[in-house]
Amino acid sequence: MEYKLTEGATVTEADALQQAAEMGFHGLAFDLTVEKDESLHWHEFDSVTWVIEGTGTVLRGDSEKVELKPGCRIEAPAGFLHRALAGPPLRLVLATNLPYSEWTMPIDKDPAERPEHLSV
Repeated sequence: MEYKLTEGATVTEADALQQAAEMGFHGLAFDLTVEKDESLHWHEFDSVTWVIEGTGTVLRGDSEKVELKPGCRIEAPAGFLHRALAGPPLRLVLATNLPYSEWTMPIDKDPAERPEHLSV
């Protein structure tokens, strides 16, 4: 999986969760409020995220701004470096190739600890 951002028609939470299941991914819907800019980090799972409601900003790496709004879909491989910037609440559907019970904590991993095979 490679990083990919698509913008299209707004999808419902139910539709996004159904798409996640059809992909064989584990889906979860949640509200996210980023009160202060996050540190640069990565996750151990491949993910697909749909923006259901709200707007926000994510930085790819530590510099390229990606503006989020309803209808955005982000596909990101495990190891993808990013950080969310402070902003208003968002409603998201997150789908991952690992079930939540297999995630290790903290979920936001330090870039210095990223394995070489995930350094894309």
